[in-house]
Amino acid sequence: MLSQLLSIFALGTLTIAAFGVGRPISRGLGVGCEDRLSRVTWSLALGLVAVGMLLLGLGLVGLLTIPVIGILTMAACFWGLGQILRDYLFTNTPETASRLNADSSSSHGEPCAPPPRWLSRGILLAAIASCVASLIGALAPPIAGDAMCYHLELPKTFLLDHRIAFLPYHENSTFPLLTEMWYLWGLAVEGGTCAQLIHWGMGLLLALATVVLATPILGTRWARVAGAVVLLIPGINNQMTAPMNDVALAMLTTLAVAAWWRAAVNDEGRRWFLVAGICGGGALGVKYLAIVFAAAVAATWLWMLWRQPDRRRPLLAGAAVTIVVAMSIGGPWYARAAWHRGNPVYPFFGEARETLPASKSPMGRDPVQLAIAPWRVTMQPEQFGGRGHQLGILPLVAVPGIFFCRKLRGLGILLATAAVYCVIWFLLRQNVRFLFPIGPLLCVAIVWVWVEVRRFPRPARQITAAAFALIIVAMAAVPWARSRGQMAVAVGWQPREAYLSVHEPTYQAAELTNLLASEKTHLLSQDYRAFHFNCRVTRENVYRKATGYDRRVVEPAMLSEHLHDAGFTHLLLAETVSDQGPPYDPTLSRLVDAQLAGDAADELQVLTDYRHTDPEGTVRRYRLVALSADRKQE
Repeated sequence: MLSQLLSIFALGTLTIAAFGVGRPISRGLGVGCEDRLSRVTWSLALGLVAVGMLLLGLGLVGLLTIPVIGILTMAACFWGLGQILRDYLFTNTPETASRLNADSSSSHGEPCAPPPRWLSRGILLAAIASCVASLIGALAPPIAGDAMCYHLELPKTFLLDHRIAFLPYHENSTFPLLTEMWYLWGLAVEGGTCAQLIHWGMGLLLALATVVLATPILGTRWARVAGAVVLLIPGINNQMTAPMNDVALAMLTTLAVAAWWRAAVNDEGRRWFLVAGICGGGALGVKYLAIVFAAAVAATWLWMLWRQPDRRRPLLAGAAVTIVVAMSIGGPWYARAAWHRGNPVYPFFGEARETLPASKSPMGRDPVQLAIAPWRVTMQPEQFGGRGHQLGILPLVAVPGIFFCRKLRGLGILLATAAVYCVIWFLLRQNVRFLFPIGPLLCVAIVWVWVEVRRFPRPARQITAAAFALIIVAMAAVPWARSRGQMAVAVGWQPREAYLSVHEPTYQAAELTNLLASEKTHLLSQDYRAFHFNCRVTRENVYRKATGYDRRVVEPAMLSEHLHDAGFTHLLLAETVSDQGPPYDPTLSRLVDAQLAGDAADELQVLTDYRHTDPEGTVRRYRLVALSADRKQE
């Protein structure tokens, strides 16, 4: 239990440090002045973007060391505590409190009566229950496949190298990596569990961002309901248990839209264009998908330019500011990819067949399929990335009700942005987790439908409320069902090592490799999971495609000779031996078996050979093989 408390304490330290960095920025920009929630949200988001850029700078100059990061973190944490104390003393004076209340009420007047107390409290309790369940999952050691090969493995490698290095045989190493910089921060301060908790915190920040977005549209109280609904989305609370980047992307795109809405729609000042650029640049630094969201926002922006000719000049000027700031913040990641790969969005758009494969578009690109896409994505999420990433049934049930509601100023802009984004999503890659950026926008529409339901006759209102209540209860129960397997390790009843040995297939091989490793250890692995190996790891499939080494091995004995000359010291062979589970390419295993059966078998030493059965029933066989250091020389 002590290790779990240490991870939570580390997350709190990073949160205060990020607030300390972001608070002067938000104060200088004049944002977050409405209330404490707004102040915390903008300060944390701006602080995280600034911290990510700072870590990028340190990585480019080779200063990504634990002492440097630790000193800067502690300094930022103490500064953050000072900022919190300053805000507390400032906002608790009678004059300031009355002024803030007046500003808040004048800026965000309630467009309708506040929600019933039972409704707001009920949804808030459901959201809290969902967050607690996802926290249980986040307190377990990270085991997500993408995290093991990319989201955590790359930060670990950069931290070991003290710099953000170019890894030619790692396809993800030139992706936008802002979220991974935050995970590197967590790894440097505490470890993998702290890094995983960072993404759990991103879910909470996404909820706060939804409140910030919805407040000028729905009013403060209904906006809080919208923020709670976001936390009930199954895909959102599921990803809060793993160090991915989709929730982080949704958080930044939501804040970018919130800032843009205030500048372009509500006309609250040009400073909001600058804020939109910062958050949009952060989103670009998280994932290429932010480009698609930017295109959707641009489409609605063009619509506003056409409909409001008297505002074209300020809107165009604001667009220029937003684009320049966004490219200044997100651009370095794309410039880095262009420098090393010759393509700023590598590996996309190198070849059309690789960018838009049919396997990534299960519905094809038929207009009829586009019309029924909401039904298929909701009812058949397994075809679009998995049930664990779904948006749930609530948007499908509630959002169509918007056609029976009164018009609400600003809501049409959000729904138009979501619609354009969905069309582009349909034409590119149909993965349900790529819909996360529109989740908060849909939640605003869902809450407005709930507001309008109160105008129904009493029997219809009661039936509708009961149906939605059942959906909310079911959505809150899903995270608890998922977290049952992590309960023991989350509360300290099960050691983390025992949990990993059951749930992480490569953990046993990694433990042995780390025990024998030296500075020269270099592993060629058929499995993509590499986080637990404290040595250089190269993916065999990428290395084979880049070098074609298998075509040069014309005799069995040549395998160890070639790989040893290439600098490899160990091999990790992986094979799926059950009927279910994705298969591994057998090329390296076949070549190793051929050499082991021949005269040069003594140049390969099998250190361990074991089988791992994961909770889903997939059985894999792993062999860790050492290349002889004193092989025969020709």
